[in-house]
Amino acid sequence: MIPPPPAPAPPSRHQTLWVCLVLAAVTLAVYWPVTGYEFVNYDDTDFIAFNPIVQAGVTAGGLRYALSAEIARNWHPLTVLSHMLDCQLFGTHAGWHHLTSLLLHIANSLLLFLLLKRMTAAFWRSALVAALFAWHPLHVESVAWVAERKDVLSALFWWLTIWAYSRYAEEFKIQSSKFKVSYALAILFFCCAGMSKPMVVTLPFVLLLLDYWPLGRFQFRLPQPPPAAGRAKSRPGAPSFKPAASRLGPWRLLLEKIPFFAISAALCWKTFLVQKNGGAMMDTANLPFGARVANVFVSYVRYPAKMFWPANLSALYVRTGDWRPWQVAGAVIVLAGLTAWIVAQARRRPWLAMGWFWYLGMLVPVIGLVQVGMQTLADRYTYLPMVGLFLILAWGGAELAARFRPPKYVPALAAALALAACLLVTARQIPCWKNSVTLFNKMIDVSDKNFMAHYNLANLYNRRGESDLAATHYLKALAAEPNYADAHNNFAGLLMDQHKYDEAIHHYQDAARLNPSATYWFNLANALGDAARARHDTNLFAQSVQAYRQSLQLDPNSVAAHNNFGSLWQDQQQDNLAIDEFQAAVNVNTNFEIGHFNLATVQARMGRLDDAIAHFQAAERLNPNRAESYNSLGLCYVRQGNMEAAAEQYRRLKMEAAAGQFRRLIQLAPRDAAAYDYLGNTLGSLGKYEDAITNFLKALQLNPGDYQAEFNIGLSDLNLNRRDEARTHFQAALRILPDYPPARQALSELDHPPQR
Repeated sequence: MIPPPPAPAPPSRHQTLWVCLVLAAVTLAVYWPVTGYEFVNYDDTDFIAFNPIVQAGVTAGGLRYALSAEIARNWHPLTVLSHMLDCQLFGTHAGWHHLTSLLLHIANSLLLFLLLKRMTAAFWRSALVAALFAWHPLHVESVAWVAERKDVLSALFWWLTIWAYSRYAEEFKIQSSKFKVSYALAILFFCCAGMSKPMVVTLPFVLLLLDYWPLGRFQFRLPQPPPAAGRAKSRPGAPSFKPAASRLGPWRLLLEKIPFFAISAALCWKTFLVQKNGGAMMDTANLPFGARVANVFVSYVRYPAKMFWPANLSALYVRTGDWRPWQVAGAVIVLAGLTAWIVAQARRRPWLAMGWFWYLGMLVPVIGLVQVGMQTLADRYTYLPMVGLFLILAWGGAELAARFRPPKYVPALAAALALAACLLVTARQIPCWKNSVTLFNKMIDVSDKNFMAHYNLANLYNRRGESDLAATHYLKALAAEPNYADAHNNFAGLLMDQHKYDEAIHHYQDAARLNPSATYWFNLANALGDAARARHDTNLFAQSVQAYRQSLQLDPNSVAAHNNFGSLWQDQQQDNLAIDEFQAAVNVNTNFEIGHFNLATVQARMGRLDDAIAHFQAAERLNPNRAESYNSLGLCYVRQGNMEAAAEQYRRLKMEAAAGQFRRLIQLAPRDAAAYDYLGNTLGSLGKYEDAITNFLKALQLNPGDYQAEFNIGLSDLNLNRRDEARTHFQAALRILPDYPPARQALSELDHPPQR
């Protein structure tokens, strides 16, 4: 008999280090292009690009915002804080934000390798699982999409939770005094994972799977079958169950998970409330329960199919109809058959059951029974769940190699080819995240019926002013999904800009019919009103009145609706009705400047001059740069015979005009100190002393010898009752020009105020 080959030596620390270096270096290299990519108009706008609070960095207000904000209809405060920290360090340079996500992905891959190696003592299998995790193209979305920071951040805390839990299990077995610390750390890391992405709520169940294998903490004994003739013996370091003395009963294991289950329940409840209040959940009228169940079974089969054949990957897989009965039946048969076989194999191959139920269980929160959004499945949902299938591949491949004993290079070559294929497809998938255009075009390449991709691309072209391209994609979006209210609404806005009133009104009507919200009725009312004015059409005017009333019935506190409705009445010379609407607008928001101005305009026309003056003054206070307020206020004073007040208003009007000229001069000659002096003097004469000081300081920065600027700052401070600051600037003026009489007189009056 030929003796078995000698057992391989356990891997050294140098081998572990080399595997970590290769994992990190290759991952960094393949994903490096993302550091030159932009933010995309697909949730990145909500998190960073159009979010001034996040862009301000880590502040006290930002911390409060992170704890309460519900961005993209989810609650993930730690993810928001990570974006704030990036903005604090790197500003809004998208490449650095991408690099942060990439580094987190690398850290996750290394942690996975080290954890598996520690818990199973299977070095190369652990390395293979980590490499598949790091390089599989299904994970591109989680890494290359800045808005999916929640995936890589929650995964970091997920692996740290498992690390702390495995330490706890080891220390508890030997009754080390440190096991309580490890247990507390596991709870802390789990809380952090949940506040990064609530999808991790399945972790308590995963911990029970880890108790089963590889930690081997269950009390019942699962004996290994006797080796069959010719079967290879287990190699040293292969996973096995721990001695019975280290095991606990199922109830004891459940009991120690109670804090984790409590945290999961709290996260589920918070997420449910946020998504329900945010309108993200589809009701059974839009998506019947039977269709959801069918999609669950089909999706559970589609994910592994995409794992083995990652073709036509997309950031959004939209629903194109219900699955056919034979597809659902086939998926049910495959899942039931696989699950039954895996359960039957649980005693011989515990890793098989652990990996399978890891995959099935982790997808439960996002599998679609509670449907959030319009996707049927999503690549990003596989970031952690797919680890279970990777584990089955690695351990299953090792068992096959042990059974058939091929030459040593064959398993290594097969693994290398699989990883090379992953890297190749990943490298081809990454560029679609370069910018918004490449992303949405990639979605359309996968499916031209992807109405969301057409809609988002249309919005992008519309913002750029490329109206023809925008119109093309709006029409394609509506062809794929005629009942998409947002597309009707935005396309109507584009048509209004082109004065295509009839088409615009038609699409606004469709939007209001499909989604009878105050906003859509308001937009329809505006379009009807604009068309009525352009065509002097009383029928359109009447329709606009009805649309405004419908909008205000849905949202009585809409300042914009009251104001625009008032303007419509004003155009029709219905001054009393116009006054009612403008008054309602300023009652809702007393700081609504254009409402005060419009109200005052109608009151002045009706001869209610005192009321008009009060509202013109309010408009002037709220917006000192509106020249019409000064002019109209002056006319009211003239009509009252108050010529002094009228003269003052016309003086202010001229001074505002002069200030505008000096601002334009500064734009043309930004280093002209005299221009800042002129603007400062003008603003001072208007009583805008703080603005005046700002310009005088700029003049001094350009010309430190400008004694008049120092003197004028002193006068402004004096008008603001800042006597000490005024004295400082008067003295500074005298240091520049000791014989400057106005400064000496001002100082004298400060020391000896004139008697009144």
